[in-house]
Amino acid sequence: MKPVSFGRDEQLAAMPKWLRDRIQVNRYESYRLLEQAQAQIPKGALVLDAGAGEGQYRHYFAHTNYIGFDLAVGDNTWNYTNLDALGDLCYLPFADESMDAAVCIQTLEHVNEPMRVINEIGRVLKPHGRLYLSAPMAWHQHQKPHDYFRYTSFGFQYLLENSKMRVIEIRPMGGYFWFLSFNLQLFHYWLFPKPNTLFWQLVQMPFKLVTQFVFFLCIPLIFFYLDRLDKTKDHTMGWVCIAEKLSSDEHSTTFTQ
Repeated sequence: MKPVSFGRDEQLAAMPKWLRDRIQVNRYESYRLLEQAQAQIPKGALVLDAGAGEGQYRHYFAHTNYIGFDLAVGDNTWNYTNLDALGDLCYLPFADESMDAAVCIQTLEHVNEPMRVINEIGRVLKPHGRLYLSAPMAWHQHQKPHDYFRYTSFGFQYLLENSKMRVIEIRPMGGYFWFLSFNLQLFHYWLFPKPNTLFWQLVQMPFKLVTQFVFFLCIPLIFFYLDRLDKTKDHTMGWVCIAEKLSSDEHSTTFTQ
């Protein structure tokens, strides 16, 4: 018999939200950023989700006119049929200054010309329109071969300021302890390779449960709170950022100073 699938996503879904939020530190700040966008973007605004994946963040923008846009070459298990448009982020098929806001969540590492993509997002944003951006700094290779870059806070600032945007807020995705938490959660995958049969799954189960209890539950929960000891947060998983497009007058003033 084939083994029963009960992976990371299923385990997280079975947890209460308060616990899931503290275990899922790799998504914690991205979700906070989306909640900020949800609260700050007004009703009826035209919102571009640049690199929308399956459109999994659409529900945050139910009060807006949401456009999910993606090249649809990432995860081959994803369903892209619910997106509003398909295409290359380097060539957005939208008019200049047509969008009230944009979000780009964990996508910038998958484009091979990030400066061009940020310029394109800036082009379609209205003056003072906001971009809600997140991308990794320390992350494993994923969605291969479409995985090209990692970003520091200074890299973010460089890209945005050179695209006529002002950085309003930038913050790390946790510090050293969140970084350790995320990596230790995968510990059991290396100790216990996926079994081919239900028999071997049952043999592994007692040892795997103990390992998961320690590395997938206890340590991450402790490290969630220990992270406040890291004041610099330079050893982070990534960055989230809110930027605002400058008006032509503001850009001219900034350029001549």
